[in-house]
Amino acid sequence: MNSKVSIQRAGGYDALRSHIEKLIDDLGGWRAHVRPGDSVLLKVNLLLARDPERGATTHPAVVKAVAESLLDYGASVAIGDSPGTADKGVERVFRNTGMIDVAESLGIPWVRFETAGTRTIPIDDKLTLQITRAIDGFDRIVSLPKLKTHSFMLYTGAVKNLFGLVPGFQKAGFHKLLPRPSEFSRMLIAIYERVPVALHIMDAIVGMEGNGPSSGELRDVGLLLASTDGVAMDTVAAHIIGIKPNRVITTKLAQKAGLGQGDLSKIEIPGGELSDFILEKPFKLPPMIPDRLVPTWLVRYLGRLIWIRPVPIEDKCVRCGICAKHCPVDAITMRGERLPEFDYKACITCLCCHELCPEDAIELDRSWIAKRIG
Repeated sequence: MNSKVSIQRAGGYDALRSHIEKLIDDLGGWRAHVRPGDSVLLKVNLLLARDPERGATTHPAVVKAVAESLLDYGASVAIGDSPGTADKGVERVFRNTGMIDVAESLGIPWVRFETAGTRTIPIDDKLTLQITRAIDGFDRIVSLPKLKTHSFMLYTGAVKNLFGLVPGFQKAGFHKLLPRPSEFSRMLIAIYERVPVALHIMDAIVGMEGNGPSSGELRDVGLLLASTDGVAMDTVAAHIIGIKPNRVITTKLAQKAGLGQGDLSKIEIPGGELSDFILEKPFKLPPMIPDRLVPTWLVRYLGRLIWIRPVPIEDKCVRCGICAKHCPVDAITMRGERLPEFDYKACITCLCCHELCPEDAIELDRSWIAKRIG
């Protein structure tokens, strides 16, 4: 059976309700995914405490339109996520990203994943991870990812959005345990496989290209996407912005595991053609890290010649120490008012420092060979 990905054009973040409902109607209406009276968790993407206009998080206008439509249908709704900087204050993240304003305006709760306890799910025969028990109190999950490139994973969308179910203070540990994108993807697929999501609705009105998911450049894409199949959604979204689906590791692994459709020829676009939505100018992509540039066995021999390194930008750095605090291998040291010091021998290139820096004060330097083949 073919998967369906509904796509709607949206010129901005005003008056989104009709666009959202057309997306849902193309997929059978809310009745095909949610029952009246169901409790629904909107799993948003709240990477860090930034104004939504900076494009790093799901826009509150999208969240509000989805929530209003569900409430009118007869469901109860809550908003939830666990940002990577949860230790700096979860409420601060929800407030700065506009989620508390949405919750208060609609009279719905926002949920702290960090205080709800955790349950264990397996990654493979040897590894397990902890996800929040907060999701156990809901009948349905509707995931609302943001369209962005990702300096570590290349692309982030529906599958990657579920990493937010891992409480914030535990995320860094998995970067240490699974330091390569291919390894990290196995963990993301384990979450996707074991957490049922009724519907994925992607905020692709404004996307982020280049050094995403937090420090890239904004692009007007003008689209909203929806699907019951997050893998199909990621396949379509990646194609729209100029990334071949087989370059997105999570898509490849999920399709291989039978968890979704990664073949464009087997994905239906209700009421349209996918070619109508492809951007004329593809997204600018982040630098490719060694695990994506060359086979892993070759990285072992060429590691000294092929590298990407996070480097602090003196004019932007405010010496807040967030990069050091969230480094999973303690490769960053703060010394008074000096710039953060990086131990590149210890660095595993997880790029958490780059992703979580609130000032965009970390750039990515590449070796000469990495620049040539990236």
